[in-house]
Amino acid sequence: MSGYVFMLLGAPVSWVSKKQPSVSLSTSEAEYIALSLAIQEGKWIHRLRCEIMAAANEDGPDLIIREENQSCIKMTKNPVNHGRAKHSDIKYHQFSR
Repeated sequence: MSGYVFMLLGAPVSWVSKKQPSVSLSTSEAEYIALSLAIQEGKWIHRLRCEIMAAANEDGPDLIIREENQSCIKMTKNPVNHGRAKHSDIKYHQFSR
């Protein structure tokens, strides 16, 4: 199962809890996939908010994603050199620091 919640001004604006689209071989990989899915949704919400803010002549804030799994965080910083991520589908490698 994967899940995330996006908050805006203290209120949830988008959330999901669902079965992951693929089988994971480790907890780190499962967290990595969940993070990737959350980032996809976060990018959409961020673009929408930036468009709204631009219409009001204001700058939109940065998108902040919080992740607690240390192994997953390490994989996002250097996904190429981790043995646990070698077999992961390339579509999940979309992070930047």
